[in-house]
Amino acid sequence: MRHGIKTLFLFFTILTLTGCSRLPITSKNGKLYTIAFYNTEKLFDTQNDPETDDDAFTPDGEMQWTQERYDLKIKNIASVIAGIGDNGGPAVIGLSEIENRQVLEDLISAAPLHRAGYSIVHQEMADRQGLDLALLYKPKLFKPTATQYIKVDFGEKGFASRDILQVKGELRGQLVTIYVNHWPARSRRARQEDSRLRAAAATLRREIDKQQKADPNVKIIVLGDFDAEPGDAVLEQTLKATGRPNPAFQEELFNTHYLSSVNGFGSYVYRGDFQMLDQIMVSKAMIDPQEGLEYVRGSAKIYDPITIKYTLGKFKEAPKSTYSGTVYLGGYSDHFPVFIQVRRK
Repeated sequence: MRHGIKTLFLFFTILTLTGCSRLPITSKNGKLYTIAFYNTEKLFDTQNDPETDDDAFTPDGEMQWTQERYDLKIKNIASVIAGIGDNGGPAVIGLSEIENRQVLEDLISAAPLHRAGYSIVHQEMADRQGLDLALLYKPKLFKPTATQYIKVDFGEKGFASRDILQVKGELRGQLVTIYVNHWPARSRRARQEDSRLRAAAATLRREIDKQQKADPNVKIIVLGDFDAEPGDAVLEQTLKATGRPNPAFQEELFNTHYLSSVNGFGSYVYRGDFQMLDQIMVSKAMIDPQEGLEYVRGSAKIYDPITIKYTLGKFKEAPKSTYSGTVYLGGYSDHFPVFIQVRRK
């Protein structure tokens, strides 16, 4: 009997943690809404922008970024987004490494996304390469009420990077604030925190503190590519995002992808090592609330269907990227998307 209980527990754990890409869109407690994030890996158009360092991503540039390759990339990214959430795409999805508004317009117009009727939140940012953040949303489900682009002071002369995108709105009538992030890359892959990451984390933490001071029950969703893993000090200590869902620690964020990292899963692969750089966090007010939006426990997943990853060779199970260095591979992105589900309570 003991072996039977252990087998059942192991089976349940595998179902919960293995990055299953499909979840039901309804439950006995109400309809589920999917919130996602995707680093699209340098989704440039083919035009040279004299204001940014995008020369390599032109037809005559080092990457030989032709219209044909761009069209395939748009089709690939659109197909990935449409597959998240089991309902023609998530209700809301944050995107990073997007060059401009036109790229986003091309993306939401591409099959199979055009039927979803996505709208866009975007503005140009100060990234050296000209790569921005954006939010796509289904207007029938999410209605933005306020948008803010939060500058990060990195304390370095001549250095600037992407803003933090804050979007306040109503998800089926429930108030929520969504933060979209893509923090600066470290100069080297290491576990120690970096000053640029600390600056971004401290900036975001101050914004969250303001909201929680005004309303301890504010519903907040933080998503993005943090270039740090859930257990790193910059996330656990500076941002105060942990793996404990205990609502008694009300000022903390609950990192919904913490357990995925502990169990060796990741959204990105570096030298054969899976790293959980893409994450979604929620305020403790979304853990078992009396009313409003509720995070559905166990719904945090890495979206990694077989079509978007390598199945053979030394890159087996890794995301199928568009490039390896300057070698064109024709894949999707070097990151997997991540997502959670929420519901009204």
